[in-house]
Amino acid sequence: MTKVTKTLPSLLTRFVRAVVACSASLGIAGLASSGFLYLTSVVASEAHADTFCRIDPQQIVRKANLLQAAQLGDRQAAEDYEKIVTAHANQLRQCRQQSWLHTQAVWMRVYPCDLQARQLDQVLDNAVNFGYNRIYLNVFYDGRILLPFGDNPTVWPSVVGSQASNADLLAKVIAGAHRRGITVYAWLFAMNFGPSYAARFDRQSAIARNGFGESNLQDPRSIPEEARVSHVFVDPYNTQAREDLRTLVRAVAQRRPDGIVFDYIRYPQRSGSVVNNVRDLMIYGDTSLQKLFELALSGQGQEAMIAYLKNGSVGNLKIPANIPLWKLPPQMQPVTSGGDLDRQLWQLVLAHARKGVVEFLDYVSQPAHEAGISTGAVFFPKAHLTYGNGVDPRLQPWFAFTNVSEWAPMSYAACGNASCIIDEITLVMEKATGSQAICPILMGYWGQSSPDRLALEQQIAAVHQAYPQLNCLSHFAYSWLDLNADRQRRTCQL
Repeated sequence: MTKVTKTLPSLLTRFVRAVVACSASLGIAGLASSGFLYLTSVVASEAHADTFCRIDPQQIVRKANLLQAAQLGDRQAAEDYEKIVTAHANQLRQCRQQSWLHTQAVWMRVYPCDLQARQLDQVLDNAVNFGYNRIYLNVFYDGRILLPFGDNPTVWPSVVGSQASNADLLAKVIAGAHRRGITVYAWLFAMNFGPSYAARFDRQSAIARNGFGESNLQDPRSIPEEARVSHVFVDPYNTQAREDLRTLVRAVAQRRPDGIVFDYIRYPQRSGSVVNNVRDLMIYGDTSLQKLFELALSGQGQEAMIAYLKNGSVGNLKIPANIPLWKLPPQMQPVTSGGDLDRQLWQLVLAHARKGVVEFLDYVSQPAHEAGISTGAVFFPKAHLTYGNGVDPRLQPWFAFTNVSEWAPMSYAACGNASCIIDEITLVMEKATGSQAICPILMGYWGQSSPDRLALEQQIAAVHQAYPQLNCLSHFAYSWLDLNADRQRRTCQL
C-alpha cells in the first residue's frame, strides 16, 4: 500500500491517507482499504473517468459518514444518506448512458454477515463508487443456494442457514441494488452441483463418471480446482439432476432478478489439456449411456458402441458394409458401416457429450424464459476446441448456446499484453450471429499490472480498440477489490 501511495502527487497522497484514516474510523468492513484502492485507481486512470463512471472521492467519504451516523440512530443522517444514494444512482445511470461502455459489471458473492446492520449497504455503495451498474450475484455455488432457510424448495442447503431462517439475502441484494441504479443477474453453477448433492444416497446415479467409474473427485487426472470437494459434476442427461436445477431456477426467478446466467455448463477439466481416449470422457453416467445406446440403428451398431466404450477401441470387430449403425447428433444423420469404426465412434461420443450439455442448459433455463427473465451463458472461449485426434475435456459447445440472450466469455488469458485476451474474444465474435449480446469477462486489478496481466483499465481500452461495437464488459471479481475485507465478511458469525 505504501509503495503505491508514494507514486501519487503529494497533495493527493495526503488526501488518500486522510480518507483511509476516516474510513477506518467508521468500522464498516472493507471501507478503508476499498476506499484506498478506489482512490489509487482513480489517479492511475484519471483520463478515463467518464468511461468508468466512478464517484468523486469526497462524495464517497460523505456517503460513508452518513451511513455510519444513520447506523448509530441519527435520523437526519439517514435522510441525507438516502438522498445521496439516489443522487449517485442518477449520476451512474446518466454516465453509463453517455459512455460507450453502457454496462460495467462485477461478479460478486454475499455472505450471511452481510445481513448485519448497514453491511450490505456498504457493499452495494462500493459497487456504485467503482462505477459498476450491473452485479452478477453468485446465488448457487459449492452446493449451497442463496435462498432463505425457511423458504427453500431445493435439495441444496441455504447459504444463510437457520441462524436467520427467514432472511432473504437474494431479495435484499436485488432491492438494494435497484435503489442504486444497479441491475442484478443471478449467477448459477449449472453442471457443478457441489458436495451436499454428492452426499445424497438418492442422487448417486446423477453424478457424472468416466470410463473407470470415477467422478471428478476420484479422477486422479482432474486439475486441483475441479478435484476440490466443492466441485461435483453431474451427468447432463440425468432427469433427476435436470429437475433439481430447474426447481432451483424457478425459485430464483420468483425473486425477479434482471437476468440469470449459467456457469459450469461443461464437463470437468483434466490435468492434461487434451484427451483422446473415450474412457477419459465423463459420459459413463447411467442416463448418458442409456441415451447413447438409443442412438443405435442396429444390433451391430450397439455392439460396436459397447466394445468401444469398454476398451477404447472396437478391436477386431468387423461389420459388413452399408449396415445402419447409429444417428449422429445434433442433426441425427444416419451413419452406415464402411469407414474407420473407431474414428466414427469417437465422433459419435463427442457429439453425444456436447448434445447433453446443450439440452441441459435449454431445459434448466426454461423457468427463466417463462418468467420473462433474460438468460446468459458463461464459458471459456477455447473449451470447445479439438486438437488433431484429441479434444478439450471440458467439451463446452458454447456456440450452440443459442437459447440464451447473452454470452459471457471468460477472457482470462495472461501473456503480458492484451493480444491473448483479444484472441479469445475474437473466437467468440467470429461465431456471433447478433442473437446474443456479448459481455466479455476480464480478470485483474484496477490500476495494477503484473508481469503477465495488464491492469483492468488497459484491458478495457484494448478491447474497445479491437471491438468498439462491444458496450458491455465485466470484472472478476468484487472480492479482489479488497481480499481482507472479503475474508472478514465470509468468515464472521451473525
